Amino acid sequence: MKIGERSRRAMHGPISLSMTSMIDAVFLLLSYFIFTTMAGDQESHLTADVAAMRPGTGASALSPQIVEVQSDVEGQLFRIGANQVRQRDQLAAILKQLPHEPGVVVRVHRGPDVAAVAAAMQAAQDAGFEKVSYVAAGK
Repeated sequence: MKIGERSRRAMHGPISLSMTSMIDAVFLLLSYFIFTTMAGDQESHLTADVAAMRPGTGASALSPQIVEVQSDVEGQLFRIGANQVRQRDQLAAILKQLPHEPGVVVRVHRGPDVAAVAAAMQAAQDAGFEKVSYVAAGK
């Protein structure tokens, strides 16, 4: 039987492997690990909000500010907490004093026009809020 194997080798010549496919696979694996480690660096800069886990702090520390947009006979009315204002600049001044991390929710009741809603959202952006959401109030 060994004679047959020798004769087969003699017919085909020495066996050689192509390294191209292995180099391609190594390059793809290397590029995959480089790209995934680059994305992991951004996550290391995230800050954890552990203030909510301390005693004495509740869910209100993480809840967003709510701006109510309403209208009455005098025109548009912006309500945030106990404060009621009619001008966008006054609303922006109140919002600048609040924490910006949780964001702002603009809750719109029936009645105000689109300009009032846009004014409230612009006031939140002028105050420095990055997270501004729009919600239609229920009946």
